[in-house]
Amino acid sequence: MTSPANDLNNWLEGLLHDPEVFPHQLDTVNRQLLLVRLPAAKAREAAFLDQRVLGGQEPGAWVPLDRVLALAGPENQPRGLILHCGHAGSTLISRLLGELPRAWSLREPLLLQALAAEARASGTPLARLRTSEFHALLALSQRLLAKTPSDRSHVIIKHTSLTANLAPWLLGLHKPASVLCLWTPLGDYLATMLRQPALRSGVRVAAGEWIQDLIPALGASSPILGECNDAELAALNWCAAQYAFTRARDLAPERVTGLLFSDFLQAPEQHLGSLARHFGIEHSEQDLGRALCSPWMRRYAKDPRYPFDTAERAREIEAAKSRLAGEIETGMTFARRLWQRLPMANAFTSPG
Repeated sequence: MTSPANDLNNWLEGLLHDPEVFPHQLDTVNRQLLLVRLPAAKAREAAFLDQRVLGGQEPGAWVPLDRVLALAGPENQPRGLILHCGHAGSTLISRLLGELPRAWSLREPLLLQALAAEARASGTPLARLRTSEFHALLALSQRLLAKTPSDRSHVIIKHTSLTANLAPWLLGLHKPASVLCLWTPLGDYLATMLRQPALRSGVRVAAGEWIQDLIPALGASSPILGECNDAELAALNWCAAQYAFTRARDLAPERVTGLLFSDFLQAPEQHLGSLARHFGIEHSEQDLGRALCSPWMRRYAKDPRYPFDTAERAREIEAAKSRLAGEIETGMTFARRLWQRLPMANAFTSPG
């Protein structure tokens, strides 16, 4: 039987070199990091690498953050990052990229959510990490997430929408990844986010994070969340995502590309090839064809048990637009006013 100290050393060694030892959850309050043993097949298939990926039986250990920060870390880095406004096709595109040779796609690691929260608090009394610790841990997190099985080498990390605020820090790292900013038109986004009670609840929760990203630019003119209805909160979230994209584009235009999801759906082979080149993934036309012939274009990418395709998506959005026309116009009006107060000269799009 190994001693606790030896067991901890084994976990830290695995964190550096074993692709199945996954840095799962960061606890900044208690200054510890949860490591779990996550089989490669499970990581590959997971739509979300958060608590939903765990079945409760995985071996794991909490390790002190100071021990983690003392690690040199592997030299590998992600090749690509997918940022998005939410419900914009990012899971589908991530899965299709993951079908290409040597590509390894990870979706929404929980670790990044804690780092995004710390980025919002950095430099304020709310910060749980010293500024130097935050920067060191952010850089180390990318190297640790970039470990791959032996037959893969090009890591693409799809973020959750609420971690788009990390873009400026990630683009400032040594050998930063290339970035895709993905969105849907504001009207489609509002129709999607307002059509179900659960999605509305998510909008209300997310607004508490998104508004923090806008306050530095808006100051005293920032909207007050309690005075906003659901349509206005959804519009705020969409504008905040676009603001994050614009900041990324301003910092590193050569590394950041943008894509409207409906454009991808109209020419998937063309755009999948462009994204593969953007992320440095070598591929052939046959590779693109095989990826697009995989089940993902005909299934719901977040839950492949359910059929879903371009036509069904269009039907759902149009039905929601018809049913929610008044609320959608309220959100559009709110977004136009908010947009005028943001530094968006280099934005990929506008509220319309």
